[in-house]
Amino acid sequence: MKTTENNQTLFFQGAGYLIGALITMVVGISLFVLTENFVIALSSSLPIGTTFGILIEQKFQRGEDQLDSRKTKLFTGLLLLGIIVFFAILFL
Repeated sequence: MKTTENNQTLFFQGAGYLIGALITMVVGISLFVLTENFVIALSSSLPIGTTFGILIEQKFQRGEDQLDSRKTKLFTGLLLLGIIVFFAILFL
């Protein structure tokens, strides 16, 4: 028999996405200041902020549950892809 769990969080639904957008802005502005190139700042900050926003939102909604290894590998790959694209654009 299944029991229903009431996962109450202190954050409203969508707070993780807003935090991800904030991370995107902070990373984008800091990279623009460091590199003085808008394309590098935009292409590097969007994948990182989006990935972190999704991870934070899932963590807020699920509470203490662990993500399965497949999703963890997917998000790690997306972050790695964002970092590789950043350095590729920066040095080419």
